[in-house]
Amino acid sequence: MKSLNYFEELRYQKVTAHVYAFNEGSIALQEHLGFVQEGRLRNMIYTKGQHYDEFVYGLTKREYEMLNR
Repeated sequence: MKSLNYFEELRYQKVTAHVYAFNEGSIALQEHLGFVQEGRLRNMIYTKGQHYDEFVYGLTKREYEMLNR
């Protein structure tokens, strides 16, 4: 299976991901892949009796290129 490269094939300049604060595995994955936390949307979701923030992560084409030299 061939993976899609958003930066080279689709010419994106930036990729973003939105992750809820309770999803620690996804947060760790974004950071492992080199995404940078760019924002926090407070109290965006209510689940299991509690409000949670939503994190916004981003990775620019330049950052991607630096990571994949």
